[in-house]
Amino acid sequence: MKLAFYSLTSCEGCLTTLITKLGPDLEGLWNNFDIDYFKLVREPVGGSRIPKADIAFVEGAVVTNLDREQLLEIRKNSRFVVALGTCASSGNIAYTASRGVDLKGRRLRDVEISEAEPISSVITVDYELSGCPVSAEEFTDALLRLVNSIEPVQPDFSVCYECKMKGNDCLLEKRRVCLGPLAMGGCGAACTSVGAPCFSCRGPAAEADLDAYLKTIEKKGVDRQRALMLLHMFTGKKVKEVLKNEQ
Repeated sequence: MKLAFYSLTSCEGCLTTLITKLGPDLEGLWNNFDIDYFKLVREPVGGSRIPKADIAFVEGAVVTNLDREQLLEIRKNSRFVVALGTCASSGNIAYTASRGVDLKGRRLRDVEISEAEPISSVITVDYELSGCPVSAEEFTDALLRLVNSIEPVQPDFSVCYECKMKGNDCLLEKRRVCLGPLAMGGCGAACTSVGAPCFSCRGPAAEADLDAYLKTIEKKGVDRQRALMLLHMFTGKKVKEVLKNEQ
């Protein structure tokens, strides 16, 4: 089976995480799969910039004309395309930060810059793996599922659930803005376990209830406007899924 790994406009943190977290298992990945392209590790074999692949993993958001052209070619040459990380799946911070900015005529030599978009805005995406950065464990699980013709799944519980399971103090009770009740779990409550609030970098939970969340934080004296600002900032295009019932 042929795999390929690509980076669009991004910090390349997801691929870096896979390299560092997989460690010695990275060699097993090479031994068990035909990998023609892995950005940061290996250039394409045979001179093809976008080789044919059974599964293409793509990190980063679509920001430039070159991103768009590359993505269309990836889709054309790949059986399955997987959005790798939050930038690819929702646009992340870049999506929100680029809104309302005058980008007309912005270019660097032959590179045209536009508002950031998740890759699903340009092509059909078969599966998404959220996370900033993506979890190496979730990547491995998704790869094994795809190899065995099983659809990958993401957690259907919130970060708030994971926080409670770990016995963490609730930051909302301390009047701190935390998006844990709205955020997709699976990170092991990494931020809240060290006292930092959840900013929903993995996107919204399957049953995120904004109305209930806003009523809860109002009762606790938590800053509503700051909560909505952070929700817009870190959830990218998927904020629309959460805000659809907002009055």
